Amino acid sequence: MHNEPEVPARFVGWRSVSDDRTSSSGDILFTIQKPLPPPAGYASWLDYAVEAFSTRQAWLESLWETWVDDTAVELDREEIRESARLELRALRKAAGAADP
Repeated sequence: MHNEPEVPARFVGWRSVSDDRTSSSGDILFTIQKPLPPPAGYASWLDYAVEAFSTRQAWLESLWETWVDDTAVELDREEIRESARLELRALRKAAGAADP
């Protein structure tokens, strides 16, 4: 269900590591030569992220805000997710990519 890009992406990043046996820490360079395929049933990692991210914190923050501000509105968790879906569609449209 996923399409691999014609030219594999290359990601280079740094990750700090420390060894409890020493007081020094070092950096390890890691690279990804080819993007990992998205989980089964998803066209991309972004699709997976939109469907799998936790909406709980955003909902709780909106709930707490209603306790201190009478004009605040409690967010609905499914509406939060739908908003993320709409943003992803808008990004795809701006990039000229079709929705999967």
